[in-house]
Amino acid sequence: MDENVVRERAQAHGDAVVAGDLRRAGGDLTKEAAAQAPAVMAKLPRPLRSARVEAVTAAGDDFVARTSYEGDDAATTVDSRWAERDGKVSIVELSLP
Repeated sequence: MDENVVRERAQAHGDAVVAGDLRRAGGDLTKEAAAQAPAVMAKLPRPLRSARVEAVTAAGDDFVARTSYEGDDAATTVDSRWAERDGKVSIVELSLP
């Protein structure tokens, strides 16, 4: 796992959220992150228009992707911690900075 892989996965995840494809977006989440998702989703602007990965930073063996979700009149930033679990790069934590 490296920064480029995480950036690509994080952008694809954000695009899935914007498209309303929660099945695809949910496939990126571990059980722990899935439990955090409803609280984070509630803070996203409606309607969602775009997602843009602003930064990817190393955090030990993991990476944190900071993604800006934009609507018509508002934006929300979400931090997602990505780690390799069971041979798959997944989101293990979601938070609002």
